[in-house]
Amino acid sequence: MVVKAFPWLSVYANTSDSFRPATAASDVYRRPVPDPSSEGRDYGVMLNLFSGKLFLRWNEYRVDLKNDRNGNNPLARLLAIDFSWRNGASVPAYQLQEKAGEWARAEAANSGQTLTPAQLDQRIAQIMQVPVEYLTEPATGPVPVAVNATRAQGREVEVYYTPSDFWTMKLNVTEQESIDGKVAAEVQQWLDERMVVWKSIIDPLTGRPWFTERYNGGDSAETVLIRGTVGPLQIARAMEGKSRPQVRRYRANFSTSYKLAGLTDHRILKRFTLGGAMRWEDKGAIGFYGVQQLPELITELDVNRPIWDRDSLYMDAFVSFRTRLFSNRINATFQLNARNFTEGGRLQPINANPDGTPSVYRLIDPRKFILTVTFDF
Repeated sequence: MVVKAFPWLSVYANTSDSFRPATAASDVYRRPVPDPSSEGRDYGVMLNLFSGKLFLRWNEYRVDLKNDRNGNNPLARLLAIDFSWRNGASVPAYQLQEKAGEWARAEAANSGQTLTPAQLDQRIAQIMQVPVEYLTEPATGPVPVAVNATRAQGREVEVYYTPSDFWTMKLNVTEQESIDGKVAAEVQQWLDERMVVWKSIIDPLTGRPWFTERYNGGDSAETVLIRGTVGPLQIARAMEGKSRPQVRRYRANFSTSYKLAGLTDHRILKRFTLGGAMRWEDKGAIGFYGVQQLPELITELDVNRPIWDRDSLYMDAFVSFRTRLFSNRINATFQLNARNFTEGGRLQPINANPDGTPSVYRLIDPRKFILTVTFDF
C-alpha cells in the first residue's frame, strides 16, 4: 500500500508471507520436517523535494524465516560419530557403527557362529542402543536435517541529489542484523542421550572405553565431538535471540559524477565526465575466543568475546569521454575505471582459531584498471 499524502511526500507499507516447497525430510528422530516459510514486512517514507532535485527514502524491514534447513548447526557432524551411511566411503576409524560391526563379528566368531546380515544389524543396533532402522539412510531425504528460525531486520536510507543537470550524487546507508532464533532442540536432546551411551561403551577387543580410544593413531570420538560439534552447538545455543556478529551491521555507499560541460564550453573538455565512489563496511566477527586459554585445551567458546575483522573502506574512480565517430554517424564513449584504487592486494583473515590467530584467509585483489568502449549506432 502506498499513500501519496502530498506531491512531495509518500508513505508505504508492505506485508507478505511465503513458503518454499522442499524435498521431504525428517529430523534426527525420523520425524517429518515442515517446509521452510517466511513472513515479511517493510514500511517507509519517500520525500521528493526541490522540484525533483532531492529524493530521500527511508525504509525499515523485518523478515522472519521459519523451519530453515540451511542454518549453521552441527547435526551432520554429530551423526557422523555414530553412523557409517553419513560418511559414505570415507569412514573414520572411531565410527561406532563400524566398530560395533567388528565387535559383533568377533563375538560371533568366538562362539562359532556366522551372523546373517539381518542378525548382524540387530546386534550392531543393540550395541549402539539405537533402533535398527537408524543404521541405514532415511528414505525421506539424504540425511536428517535440523531446522532453525532466523530473523533478518534492518533500516536503510537512500538519498539522491542532483544540484544541476551536470552533477549527481547518491548516498545509501544501511543497518542490518541477522538474529538467530531457536536452534532445533532435538539436536541437543540427541547429543545428551548419545553422550550417556557413548561413555558407557567398552571396546571388547581392547578393554578400554570406545569414546576416548584413538584408533589407528587418529583422533578419538571425544576429540572430534569437542572440536567439531560441541563448540559450534554451544555457540548456536548461546546466540539464540542475539544478532550474529559475523554480519557487518553498518554499511555506507556514496557515488557521484560530474560532467565538465557544467564548467567549460571547451570543445574537448566538455565531453569529459568525472566520478567516483566510496564503499564502507563495519567490522565483522571471524570467530570467538575460547573460555580456556592456551596451553590449556580449549573446549568452549565465549560468545561474548568475538574475534573482529576490522572495518573496510574501498574507493573507486572513473573518467569518461564521449564523442562522435565516422562523420558523426556513431556515438562512442571511452571510459577508464579504477576499482579499489587504494588497495595494493593482501590476504584477509576470514576465520580465526579460539586463541585469536587467523586460520583461513581470502585473497583481496589489488586495484584494477578497466577500459571500456561503447558504441551507439
